[in-house]
Amino acid sequence: MSKYKILAVVIVLVCVIVSSAVIIVGYEKSKELNAYQTNLYLRGNGSAPVDVLSPSTTNSVSGSTSDVYRIVIPRIGVNAKINSETVNGYNTVYHYPESVEPGQNGECGLLSHRTHYSGLFRQLGSLKVGDQVIIKDYTVSKKYIYKVTSNGDDIRWDYKENPISFAQSGEPRLLLITCYPPGRKLAAYIVHCKLVSTTSLT
Repeated sequence: MSKYKILAVVIVLVCVIVSSAVIIVGYEKSKELNAYQTNLYLRGNGSAPVDVLSPSTTNSVSGSTSDVYRIVIPRIGVNAKINSETVNGYNTVYHYPESVEPGQNGECGLLSHRTHYSGLFRQLGSLKVGDQVIIKDYTVSKKYIYKVTSNGDDIRWDYKENPISFAQSGEPRLLLITCYPPGRKLAAYIVHCKLVSTTSLT
């Protein structure tokens, strides 16, 4: 092989190595940028879209809320802990980490089953406009009292194609979410509530 052919091969190899390095660096920078943009988005006026009936529980934004909050819905006999770790906890209601904390401005989203793992939201359809939904916050010894503003008006058959984004600003609101029809995940059934008062637990 002539020295010119050897030189050409060396040049090609160097180009391949340099190109690969550029691609790898670019890919890593792209991941960093995406993570940064996602973080900004979560802290801004919106939250990352989420499959409301099958949320990911691998990356909790706000951490566990176990033993911090408790939800009480007098009309349907619900009195349970709220957690951000699993949607399948027995006698617990799941808090979407993408949504705001109870009592804060924006939309707080809570999910529970209708037929499995104690089915705390099995009677959710029985709630009437004006019914109370109470969340007890043991970190600050406060009680957030919400009232139902609509029930049965928001059934999202396209929840997979159009995932929900929880608002991070505006008046404090609460979304109680479960499957529809009961026991099947054909649609997301959402009860809307608004915060009407905050009182002391004592």
